[in-house]
Amino acid sequence: RDEWLRVAHTVISLGRLAERNLISEEERSGLSEAYIFLRTLEHRLQMEHGLQTHTVPQAEPQRALVARRMGFAGSTPNGGLVEFENALAANVTAVRKAYDRVFANAKDDKSELRSAGLQQADAARDEPASREFRVQGKAVQSFTSHLRQFEPDEVAPTHELVKRLFDDAVGRSPNPQRTKMMTNRVAASLQKSESPIEFSEKSLASLFQLCGSSELLGEMVAGNPSLVSALASDETQFKRRDYRALLRACVDPEKNFPAEISALRREWSKLLIEIGARDAAGEISLAQSNHLQTELAVASINVAYLIARREIVRRYGRLDGGPRISVLALGRLASGGVDYGSDLDVILVYDALVSSPIGSLAPDEAYARLGELMLAALSSVTRDGYLYRVDLRLRPDGKNGPLVISSEALLDYVRQRSAVWEWLAYVKLRAVAGDLELGRMIETHARHAIHEQARKVTDDELAEETRRMRERLELEKGKRGRQKGIDIKYARGGMLDVYFAARYLQLRDDVADEGEDRSTRATLERLEANGSLDAADYEALARGYELLRAADHYQRLIVGKVATLPSTDHPSFNEIARQLGFATAAEFSGKLSERMRAIREAYDRITTADQV
Repeated sequence: RDEWLRVAHTVISLGRLAERNLISEEERSGLSEAYIFLRTLEHRLQMEHGLQTHTVPQAEPQRALVARRMGFAGSTPNGGLVEFENALAANVTAVRKAYDRVFANAKDDKSELRSAGLQQADAARDEPASREFRVQGKAVQSFTSHLRQFEPDEVAPTHELVKRLFDDAVGRSPNPQRTKMMTNRVAASLQKSESPIEFSEKSLASLFQLCGSSELLGEMVAGNPSLVSALASDETQFKRRDYRALLRACVDPEKNFPAEISALRREWSKLLIEIGARDAAGEISLAQSNHLQTELAVASINVAYLIARREIVRRYGRLDGGPRISVLALGRLASGGVDYGSDLDVILVYDALVSSPIGSLAPDEAYARLGELMLAALSSVTRDGYLYRVDLRLRPDGKNGPLVISSEALLDYVRQRSAVWEWLAYVKLRAVAGDLELGRMIETHARHAIHEQARKVTDDELAEETRRMRERLELEKGKRGRQKGIDIKYARGGMLDVYFAARYLQLRDDVADEGEDRSTRATLERLEANGSLDAADYEALARGYELLRAADHYQRLIVGKVATLPSTDHPSFNEIARQLGFATAAEFSGKLSERMRAIREAYDRITTADQV
């Protein structure tokens, strides 16, 4: 019944339950650590068996293999297995202890527990400043003990300095309570850290600001406090970052697959936090944030490909040639709009004209093995987290199609078997990683084939199929919009209306996405310049999309990826409104309704004009 507790991220949910005093801080810490450990174990087991298993093998040799894959090496022949067994036992014990405590209370008196929980939630919202959650002395001391002088002219680190930096951050924070909650959580993690962590005064000031601005990124730091040191990078260095070189440099010294993907995750987290800190501080624009995150995603794909090739060599020996594989992007990755929590929509394609890189395997099988390893490097959950959720559902034949498809098969599919709804997705196809020469050649041929196919159907048929697919998504995905909140993606007038209108016009009028800027805004500009969009519809779509994308961005930054904005009376809605420059939540809500209504009217005019 407490809407503030409803959030898609498990670790953030646990933090909010602790703040409401529904679980203790000790339980929050234990459950968060256990969740990450068990999710990592789940992925390791499923990578091995290729199916939805959740059972740790009983036989000692297989169990020892799982322990090694979990990173437990041990200093004695059987030490890794013993360490793994102890860690597994400690984590499941912590979970069960918290579970039993919660449900023992519920069994005693369910109605009393529910009432107490709601009263605590109300009290947490209404309690006076004197009783607000505040940084305790031990937390300040924890930060002080890790702070050191990095520059000769810096003030020597003291308890008073840390308290002053914190008080300043709380005073300027858009959400003082979040600042206090998240900084306490980071301090608790610092106290438990086994490795030495040192950071500067500038890093600490940036941390306090970040904790107040972003629960998503604050939780990342709480889970890995060594990230604090990444919060005060030099401005010149930040602007000149070569993400691919940095990620590759951290991977190169490692000698096995688990170590490589752990190193990749650690460096990636530093780079994302660096972007997020500047974003939260208002030092970079939304467009700059999206550009940097897209560059980081592309670099991550390329380094994941490198890791996969290295592992293939370990397993099969020297490669006979190649491999030649390209990553074709769709969605936000293709348009340069990657944001916090974005999925990576891709199609993996290999060159049909070259021989198999593994002599003992056919090309399809060899590239499937390579693709599986590449996806594991990008998306498997480890103790160091994961990078991206990779979505391959738009590949030819969807889940029934091969993981990696040959260039010849992809082009044949587009020319002969692709449906109209697939054209609407494939019109954004873009080569982003791997062998770019191969990828750009495939992209060019696929684009020509898509537009050629579109010319074979009437404008009415194209418009009808566009509306059918859009309505289907609105019905299937828009259910969340019927709950309390505002669905800015799937609902009428949401971002999908803009996407479908623009892609329909691209296919109808043969307007291709070319050049470096393939953002939705740039596509709309091309359509207006081509005469496909009149000035009024361009204004409605462009201005409306600008507001929706900005709202989506700040929603992701503050609490994480959620398609539905909170209800207008929710504190986060008011926070997003302020970030967007609105004086009140009501003003933002009114403008949002106005822009979404204008988007839907433009969408209707565009997709029904040829049927009137």
